[in-house]
Amino acid sequence: MRKRRRFDARAFTLIELLVVVSIIALLISILLPSLQAARKQAKAAVCQTNVRSLSTAMFTYYTEWGVFAPSLSNFADSPNSAIRALQWNGGMDWLGVGDQSGAYVPGDPKNPQTGNPRGFDAAPRFGALWKYVRDDKAYRCSEDKVGPPQVGTLLGGGGNGKFSFTVFSNMGLADPDQIPPDVIVISGGSRTGPKTQKQTKRALSTIPLFVEEHPDGLNPSLANAHCEGNFNYSTDKVVARHPPFGTRPAKMNGKDVSIRQGSTEIGFADGHVSPVGVSFGFGINEAKAKPGTIPDTASGLLYYYGVKYAPRQLK
Repeated sequence: MRKRRRFDARAFTLIELLVVVSIIALLISILLPSLQAARKQAKAAVCQTNVRSLSTAMFTYYTEWGVFAPSLSNFADSPNSAIRALQWNGGMDWLGVGDQSGAYVPGDPKNPQTGNPRGFDAAPRFGALWKYVRDDKAYRCSEDKVGPPQVGTLLGGGGNGKFSFTVFSNMGLADPDQIPPDVIVISGGSRTGPKTQKQTKRALSTIPLFVEEHPDGLNPSLANAHCEGNFNYSTDKVVARHPPFGTRPAKMNGKDVSIRQGSTEIGFADGHVSPVGVSFGFGINEAKAKPGTIPDTASGLLYYYGVKYAPRQLK
């Protein structure tokens, strides 16, 4: 009679299993922040690519028409009432979205003169830059989430998930050759200050065109808050949701707090994109910028880049 084979293969003990699980958990805790950081970097790279596409399209528009594509401010600032009324129409500016008054009303995706704001559901396909871009995704940052805007956050919060970028209203209809040149320092300081000299012509690499707009900059009480494509003089705010991240002190609701913020992507007329760490305001009385940081409004950013705010009007 054949003897039954004895099974004496060694099994894991409970302690050994716990040790293995603990090691795996430790590795995950170590690697997870790195993976999250890598994912943030990848999304920032995609965002930069999209801003670069829009900046290049704007320059292409300039080579064809002699000026940058118009923004809503070019219509709204006109002394002509008939032209001012055009700011409410879709398909008129670079993005193709008119201004908004009242609650959102769905429109026909094939007709930019429907809905409120007009053209919202049809944009960006009727905007002035569409023929150079031909990609809906180029108008949106991958970090832009669908949902109500979150007031009091630097990292983007909610948005409509459709438009993330906006053009400095100062640059609508601008001829880069007519933008005042930079003032550059050509020698060290003295009792009278450093010696400066104006450049004969402003380099395209110094002309900021596009910026990421925070979704609570427009109609923050509405669930469909969106970037209307027009970064105004001192009212709209940027979003700072890309690495590198840091913190800064602020006051919110009368209390001292520490706010986490990242960088925003700025697109320039030569097509290059630069991440800039800005100081988000939440309103003058709610948060105070850390000394030495870059301001977040259109006027502040333009000043930072040496460009004087000068609205251009359609007449």
